[in-house]
Amino acid sequence: MASILLASIVFLSLMSLLVYYSNVVLEDELLDRQTGFELQNVVDLLRQDPDATLPRTAKLEIFLASRSAQQPIPQFLLDLSEGVHHDIKVDDKAFHVLVANIANDRVYIKSDVTEVERFEDFLSTILLIAWIVMIVMLFFIARILSRKLSEPIAQLSDQLAQINPNQRGIRLSSQFEDNEVGRIARAFDSYTEKMDGYVEKQIAFAAMASHELRSPLTIVRTSADLIASRQNDPAVNVHLEKIQRASDNMANMIHALLAVTRGQPSQNLPESVELRSLIDEIIDSLRPEISAKRIAVDNRLDSSASIHGDRTLLSVVLNNLLRNSVKHGDNSAIDISMNGASLCISDNGLGIPAEDLLHIFDFTYRGHNSRGYGVGLYISKLICDYQGWSLQLVSNPAGGITARVGFAA
Repeated sequence: MASILLASIVFLSLMSLLVYYSNVVLEDELLDRQTGFELQNVVDLLRQDPDATLPRTAKLEIFLASRSAQQPIPQFLLDLSEGVHHDIKVDDKAFHVLVANIANDRVYIKSDVTEVERFEDFLSTILLIAWIVMIVMLFFIARILSRKLSEPIAQLSDQLAQINPNQRGIRLSSQFEDNEVGRIARAFDSYTEKMDGYVEKQIAFAAMASHELRSPLTIVRTSADLIASRQNDPAVNVHLEKIQRASDNMANMIHALLAVTRGQPSQNLPESVELRSLIDEIIDSLRPEISAKRIAVDNRLDSSASIHGDRTLLSVVLNNLLRNSVKHGDNSAIDISMNGASLCISDNGLGIPAEDLLHIFDFTYRGHNSRGYGVGLYISKLICDYQGWSLQLVSNPAGGITARVGFAA
């Protein structure tokens, strides 16, 4: 509304100035022509009779310098130079004066334009009043139009703000007329229709993946339990325990990740998680790759270091971070420590270029040194946001990366 009103004020101001200026120019042009005509008339009259009586009316007076003794010339006329003089103010009157030389004499033609000036002032007042009235009218018109135009937009905004992400089949175009806002609503309906189909497919896929993964995991767990119950070989039991632990962790992880991606509460109750023992378990599962790459891992966490949270989700985050450090290091070192309420996993491996750090948590983003699918860090960030934790990756001055997981107090 402000832009429309401003444009209207500028337009009306220009039009008012144009009318006023045109009137002034036209008035001066007419007066110049009139005095010019009178001058020519005096020249012709004196040529025929040098002693002829000069024309004189209530609004017009003509003076000759040579006749100043018989017809005194007002002092203000004598002070004027040769030429045309507009709006000469004397007392409460205004005059239009032409001073010209004819033969060896000087003529002064004085026209009383007081009424013309009053009309000009009256016209200025009328224009100013009209300008103010039009601005006030435009203000109210612009306000009414703005309200009329913004009302459906505000209605559409309110409707969009009230939409629950879990709702499906939301359509808004039927509530709006066939105008600009209606076209926006139809475009939104088209988008939500496509998104509904996409979300339904994702939900169906997640449900099928959950079902198809849980079934073989149940078989693996049951088989491992059966084998453990029928033999007592300690060497075999070590591997069976790993299988049992991995299958349990995988089952919990599937349920937890589905809860995170769907925005639903996890069924795993928060518990006190000992960070050192959890990291030792993850390092133990990565031991073959750590040994093959000759990586030195220093877990400097105190045995009392712990947090209260979802152990399964934390395990997913730390497993991804440690796996990345191992994956991008050869003959390197990994240092694990606490810095206040933040868990730090630092390595001196390949590192991550600065331009990649800006997008490192984007889904399927793969940096220059990436050897994965760009999913692990995305899932880790998703879990941290879900749990109210923070996750940062920063480059080390000497090379490598430090991952910081900040836990809420």
